[in-house]
Amino acid sequence: MTTTYGTPRKSRKWTKRQIAIASVAGAVLVAPGVAYAAVQIFGFGSIAGAAPANPTLTIEDATYPTEVGVLAPGGKANVKIAVKNPNSFAVDVKSLHIKNGFTVNGGTAGQCDITATGASASFPEQGGGSKKTTLTSPVTLNPGQVTYIDFPEVFSQAATATKLCSVSGQYAVEGSVGN
Repeated sequence: MTTTYGTPRKSRKWTKRQIAIASVAGAVLVAPGVAYAAVQIFGFGSIAGAAPANPTLTIEDATYPTEVGVLAPGGKANVKIAVKNPNSFAVDVKSLHIKNGFTVNGGTAGQCDITATGASASFPEQGGGSKKTTLTSPVTLNPGQVTYIDFPEVFSQAATATKLCSVSGQYAVEGSVGN
């Protein structure tokens, strides 16, 4: 016994128009999926780059002290330094380190009684102690720029000193990148 559900249909051929409409409808439905799949194609690999060598600052000229000449008893002296930024990026100059053990010129230590002012700190990269004078606001040096920076009251001479004296010694200019 054969059971048939529904009414039997006669097989029909599709017309060219129906085929064209069905093809367009199918393409419209499939195209976004194909486009989406094209976006999801990835290539993988790795990349490596070297950070620039330690950024540096170049000292073009260092004069101590410029405006006041030699230190006088009870006086303070600024240090003015021409600093060049040889890097390809901006650098903010923030402070000056005077290495402990600077030389007093023009008299004995008792006659001159000169001290470096500022906070005690480590002397950068070489070790040892220093006195660090920090600027109230950093000086930004653009790539290739040379600027004279005046560090205020770096040295002082006691009022009890009996001679006009000067100093010489090592120093370091401290800067930073990106802040």
